[in-house]
Amino acid sequence: MTESTNPTPADEPKADETFTWTNETPSPDAAKGGGATAAANILDSVRDVVDELAERAAPTVRELSARAAELTAIAADKAAPLAKRAGEVTADASGRLASRSREWASELRAAVATAEHAPGTGTVAPAPTPGFEPAEGTRETEERPGQG
Repeated sequence: MTESTNPTPADEPKADETFTWTNETPSPDAAKGGGATAAANILDSVRDVVDELAERAAPTVRELSARAAELTAIAADKAAPLAKRAGEVTADASGRLASRSREWASELRAAVATAEHAPGTGTVAPAPTPGFEPAEGTRETEERPGQG
């Protein structure tokens, strides 16, 4: 005769009973104020989970913060020479502009003073500033081709 292939109850694997459902019914005393107690228990559980998560995440957050600080330092190192050069160029241009503006202002004052002392003259255009070329067509006294 052939043996049966059906396993006997002793041969069957046992169920894992580490996770089981318990049907806890509240006591009659808990039913009176049980809603607030249950909510407080849930909030305590959530608080515990958040605290645990914060503890576990702290090293990762510190590492990400350190990387962000390193990237900021690298960017600052690369930007510093550019910012310095831009400042130097701006300072030079500002100095030249200030110098030209002072010259132009003094020329305007000199032209006004000359016009006041010359009887019968109208407004006098200021003398041209050395190194300053006005845009084409901006001076009325400028000689034009064909006029002689």
